[in-house]
Amino acid sequence: MFSFRQKIFISYVFVFCIFIIPLFPLVSHWVHRIIVKGMENRASEIIAHIQDAPNKETLIKRLKDQKSNIFFRMGIISEESKVLYDSHVKRILGPKFHQNYVLDHPEVREAFDCGLGFHEAYSKILQQKFTYFAKSFGYQNKTYVLRTAFPQQYVDEMTRDFEIGFLVFATAILLLFSMITWIAMNHLTKPIQKIIQSARSYQMGGQQSFSEIDTSNLNPKDDFTKLALTLNSLSAKIRNHIHILTQERDEKEAILESLVEGVIAVDRTMCIAYANHMAIKFIGLNQLDLIGQKFSSLNQEKYLTLLRQCQEEEKPLTDTLEINIEGKKLYLDIVAAPKRNNSGAILVLQDKTAHYKIFEMRRDFIANASHELKTPITIIRGFAEALYDNPGLPQDIQNEITTKIVRNCKRMTALIKDLLTLADIENIPSSRLSLCDLFDLTTRCQSMLHEIFPDAEVNIETSSDDIKLIVDEDLFELAIMNLIENAAKYSSRPAHIFVKLNDLSDHIVIEVSDQGIGIPLADQEHIFDRFYTVDKAHSQKMGGSGLGLSIVKTIIEKHFGTITLKSELGKGSTFTITLPKSIRPEVEF
Repeated sequence: MFSFRQKIFISYVFVFCIFIIPLFPLVSHWVHRIIVKGMENRASEIIAHIQDAPNKETLIKRLKDQKSNIFFRMGIISEESKVLYDSHVKRILGPKFHQNYVLDHPEVREAFDCGLGFHEAYSKILQQKFTYFAKSFGYQNKTYVLRTAFPQQYVDEMTRDFEIGFLVFATAILLLFSMITWIAMNHLTKPIQKIIQSARSYQMGGQQSFSEIDTSNLNPKDDFTKLALTLNSLSAKIRNHIHILTQERDEKEAILESLVEGVIAVDRTMCIAYANHMAIKFIGLNQLDLIGQKFSSLNQEKYLTLLRQCQEEEKPLTDTLEINIEGKKLYLDIVAAPKRNNSGAILVLQDKTAHYKIFEMRRDFIANASHELKTPITIIRGFAEALYDNPGLPQDIQNEITTKIVRNCKRMTALIKDLLTLADIENIPSSRLSLCDLFDLTTRCQSMLHEIFPDAEVNIETSSDDIKLIVDEDLFELAIMNLIENAAKYSSRPAHIFVKLNDLSDHIVIEVSDQGIGIPLADQEHIFDRFYTVDKAHSQKMGGSGLGLSIVKTIIEKHFGTITLKSELGKGSTFTITLPKSIRPEVEF
């Protein structure tokens, strides 16, 4: 297909050709008329030259003197059609020719009748085609005709030369006209070309929007320029709308991407139109694999059933699902809601794993606390009933029973104290935070441990003499004390404990190491859980409640720190506490 500019150019050239081509057949006609007119003018000149001759002999003699004229053949014929003179017939006919020789030709008759005669015919005498012209004139009160002949070959050559010249001229004019037309069209359609160029860049994807058309070099009164200006105005409005829509889309997408819930949008055919990163994580595929796919191809039957059901019932539906991602169990609350006008549905996946874990921890905590309290109460009750039912028991047996009752009472007291401590930690006000010297705090813990385990050896190493941090001093002392007391409990006598204080650029690291029995690898993951003990018999023997390390972890986390364990069975354990220096008193606990 041709462009608009090419169509107009071709149309102009076509019109020019329609105008020029019909003129070509007229060339031969024009040449014929020129030749006839030339023969007429030349004949008139000859007649004027011979007409005033005093007699016929002089007239013929003057006619013979005109050999240099354009005619190939000349002759004079009287009214009786007798040949008075012919420049070639006498030579060709010889003795047959005489002055009373009669010639009868159409052009001669026409000349006698009308004054002029013209005819094209083949001459049998001269064996070629001629163009004949005859003109009458008066001489001595009589009418004569001057008959001339011009070879048709020359006429054809002249016609051909004229036609070639006309073709050359017409071709030159056509080329000149085409060039002028092309230049004019380029100038006139320049606004259109700029419009097309801008549209093509947008169509090919080179630009995000329809670019502005440059109209600086265009005539503002031109209709195409007005069209370009109108398109510029529309393009500016479209760009503004696109910018607004893009901003709104980006804001909505940013909101959706920042959600901790997974969001999936499907159309009425159950093709996925959108999925945020959390949904992709829950589904287990990447975004490119999800967008545009049929939901049925994901092999997620429960999601699909819920989506279809919410569309059929036209109301939100909820459900719960347990999934495994990279070996981790997750609990999801699923909400499926239909879109307006039955245009699709939205699926929201909420990760409730933490909630379920808290629920399980609360349930386990209650069960463990009940169990831990029930055991000493049962023991105390049993021994008390034994004393009540047997008042005559020997004194040594009574003393043994009394000792066991006291020990279990102390165990209950320690357990209740630890439970109250855990509850107290969760409600620590920021007013209790103060700048604390960690070396002095560790030294105090060392002294308290010696009161419980006099033979324990605690070595304290510090990278600086002045390591201070804003903490709750009482809680932090409890955390360090629990760590070194556990190290002493689970080490052979005498216990060797090492405490390292390292002051780094943006945080402080505290390491508590022992050379005790160590913790099996299988138990290390749960060592900070409440009521979890590696050796329950040993823990009960030592009066432990199973809450010590849980208290330590809670205290460290309340100070925005972390605690990790590295242990090897039979070689000892190392607890590493990392605390940021950015904790301030105004931080709310």
